Amino acid sequence: MGFKSGRVTYCRFKVMGDGPSSVDEAALSILNEHRFREVEIGAPDEVEVGFVTGDHILDTQFSYEKNGFGNLLMFAIRIDTHKVPSEMKQAYKMMNEQAAASGNPSGFASKADKRDAKELAERQIHEDLASGKYRKSKMVPVLWDLKAGYMYLGGASNAIIEELCRVMRHAFAVDLEYVSGGTYAGHSLREKHSGRDFDDFRPTKYTKPPAAAALIHDEDDASGDAAYGGSQGGGEPIVPWVAKSTDLKDFLGNEWLMWLWFVCEKFDGLISAKVDGVDEEIFVAITKSLQMECAWDAGGKVSLSGDGVRVYKEAGEALVQGKWARKFGMILSSGEDTFELNLQGDKYVIGSALLPEIMEAETPREIVEARLLKIMVLSQLLDAVYDVFLEQRSNTGKWANIKNEMSKWIKERRLEKVAVAMKEEVVAAG
Repeated sequence: MGFKSGRVTYCRFKVMGDGPSSVDEAALSILNEHRFREVEIGAPDEVEVGFVTGDHILDTQFSYEKNGFGNLLMFAIRIDTHKVPSEMKQAYKMMNEQAAASGNPSGFASKADKRDAKELAERQIHEDLASGKYRKSKMVPVLWDLKAGYMYLGGASNAIIEELCRVMRHAFAVDLEYVSGGTYAGHSLREKHSGRDFDDFRPTKYTKPPAAAALIHDEDDASGDAAYGGSQGGGEPIVPWVAKSTDLKDFLGNEWLMWLWFVCEKFDGLISAKVDGVDEEIFVAITKSLQMECAWDAGGKVSLSGDGVRVYKEAGEALVQGKWARKFGMILSSGEDTFELNLQGDKYVIGSALLPEIMEAETPREIVEARLLKIMVLSQLLDAVYDVFLEQRSNTGKWANIKNEMSKWIKERRLEKVAVAMKEEVVAAG
């Protein structure tokens, strides 16, 4: 999914270092110098990476018309992989051994034959790689906001992220810091001089741990102390996915999603926030998809889909069981702009975002310019909503009250379930 057309998927990076300040000839020349080039002689490296314009995978003719949009520099990285399947390597070796064995009176390949068969197989593999037989090419769009110092990548896999970081360091001498739920929170709160609050954050305990968590983790605790306080229900959630995250405070991104869910149900999804210093009312709704996982590392995962998914009985049951939102579909609206997207909180990944329709553009370039502006607006709105949550989260007294209200809201979901069950029993008895 690119930035020029269709739905938009991206993750973000903070650019660290002295990158270009404008889309000038110097920036374009760096792209050209590090453009994608295929190896012409011999077998290529397993992974080849270089810049392309983004118009298509073979275009390396950079220009302002293609790549410059005010303070935005748009291009793409091309990633080619060359890897012979292990089954094919084994097949070459066995075929060569069988050919050697057929010429021996014993019908078996000797040690020397096997060594020669392996060397011949390696030459065949080398020839396959040199001919491009196993080349797989991929183009991933990149959008660099030179003024704000952010870079947007149209993909979120670790392999693509690693290649982008490597090529940007080599070409532009800049480092990229992935903007996850935790890293954004850290930057935002430190700018507001609340860094100490950020350092002290621990996962919020909305519910008691499920019984399975106490059994599993109390047994695993070598000290003999109850990890979750046994029947008392003490302790805090483990949030197991954070152990593999970019930042150990990435659980804040999931708490953000939980808070948004709460706001949708208790305040009709209306949030007052500042966008570029201007007060705006932003509307949020959870739609069509919801992915949850047990924050206590005991209850597994839940994936739900359908209109009105947040009010499903299964969603309420998952909340009561200690599951947190990892990702959901949502609508985000402010003024004339309405966006439909998927949001993963801990990784701060925006997926399949449907941008507002461009109505007044007269040329293809104007359409692209308007779309890029909408992507910036989407990013600003999400950050503004997240900042409202972080302001509340960092206020100890205020957050204690909100946490209590959220706990009551979750319990109400259980009471709703009990009420429905009792009604069904009465109907059945009647």
